[in-house]
Amino acid sequence: MSEPPYTATVRELFVKTPRGYRWPFSKGLLTETLMNAGMGMEAAMSVSHTVEERLKARKKSEISAAALKRLVVSEVERAFGADLAAKLRKQTHTFEDILVKEGYRRRPFSKGVLARSLEDAGFALKEAYALAKALETDMRQEGLTEITAEELERRVVREVERRYGRSARKRYVGRHNLAGELFVEEAEGEPRVPFSKGVVAQSMMEAGLAPDAAYRLARILEGRLREEGDGIVSRSRLREMVMLLLTDEAGEDIALRYQTLRSIKRTVRPIHLLIGGVTGTGKSLLASALSYRLGITRLISTDTIREILRATVPADLVPTLHTSSFDAWTALALPKQAQPDDSLILQGFRDQVARVAVGLRAIQERGAQERTSLVVEGVHVVPGYLSHPWQSEVIQIPLMLVVNDETIHRDRFTLREKETQGKRPRTDYLRHFDEIRMIQNHLVELAGSARIPVIPGEDLDQAIEKCLEVIVQRMQEAYRQTLPEVRGRGGAA
Repeated sequence: MSEPPYTATVRELFVKTPRGYRWPFSKGLLTETLMNAGMGMEAAMSVSHTVEERLKARKKSEISAAALKRLVVSEVERAFGADLAAKLRKQTHTFEDILVKEGYRRRPFSKGVLARSLEDAGFALKEAYALAKALETDMRQEGLTEITAEELERRVVREVERRYGRSARKRYVGRHNLAGELFVEEAEGEPRVPFSKGVVAQSMMEAGLAPDAAYRLARILEGRLREEGDGIVSRSRLREMVMLLLTDEAGEDIALRYQTLRSIKRTVRPIHLLIGGVTGTGKSLLASALSYRLGITRLISTDTIREILRATVPADLVPTLHTSSFDAWTALALPKQAQPDDSLILQGFRDQVARVAVGLRAIQERGAQERTSLVVEGVHVVPGYLSHPWQSEVIQIPLMLVVNDETIHRDRFTLREKETQGKRPRTDYLRHFDEIRMIQNHLVELAGSARIPVIPGEDLDQAIEKCLEVIVQRMQEAYRQTLPEVRGRGGAA
């Protein structure tokens, strides 16, 4: 039976605070509130869903924070009893503000602001946010709605000392002494820009350093710059200091990779990183990690291109476009053909790839014309379908991600089902697992013929490191004629 036409519009729900702010209702925040009261995740998500459905049934799109709290407590009491409801009633919910009092001023407590102050005191990003989250949870469980800035500071100091010791406490208390601005200048007399630990850490991550290690070294570098006391550092001196720090802390290989990338990136063409592989190999995770480390802001999935094409091209016109890559053969099979052979499976796969390649080529051409780097991932990144007229204007780096271990590959679909809360059930993929593996073998053969690196995807960290090696090597090959000059400049690079 065909589905009825969709005519209703999705109405957004808002929570209004006593201070007059309106925030979009979030099941995630409500689930967090319920878990803070001791409820398990599945039960909390179930209650959140029920509350959301009740809000949608109302004629109003707005509810006060107090009314929402009463509704949540009532639902918990109905489903789980009075004790848990009483505990929930006493605490401050995540959609309620905790106001910080500073004299006559009142401002909402912010985990982000607190985490940044902890980062200024030398804490790693993960440590800072974990500590800020723990402090917020404690205050909400106590039912606080207001706290003085002085009391908040005392709580932070106590928690810092409890977790990390007296030296960390001293560092946090003295963080204001580190607040002087640092500036970087390209050359004497030229405009200056503020020094950024994040930018420095990003450049170290491009060279292969893990994020935590990169931010730790960036903080060490900031400390050394402050010790010099000038407040201004030239770009060449900054790079020299980074080189020395990387050599001491991470080794000569990472330092040389940093030096090479810094020199090349000043004259390099845009990078188009293309990551192929069948479903379940971890392409999305790898692409996200590499785009973050390389500082590339444009990340595109070929699945998105396919969805756009599906919305514009009818299924009866291009049927393979409206299937999954591993069962596109069904759109080409004869009516009585239930079991496909390998050639038909690959025919259907290639037909879909050819359709999506039209959109992929347009995105690559636009990026090349605008001199924009981008990362593209997807099963439709296939050797033979990646060329375009503007290819000479970019450094195109194709990679093929594979999972050779069948057990790990199967387990990935179970994990995906959990992460998407059942929206991508593993049974759909496991039913076609043989077809997926056969397509992977085909892609590996194509990659070998095209001399495209094949990256094992069983371990994400190892895959990232291998990809960075390939990227640096490819950039060196593209600009090999400049490398003697680069090496001759040494630390000034």
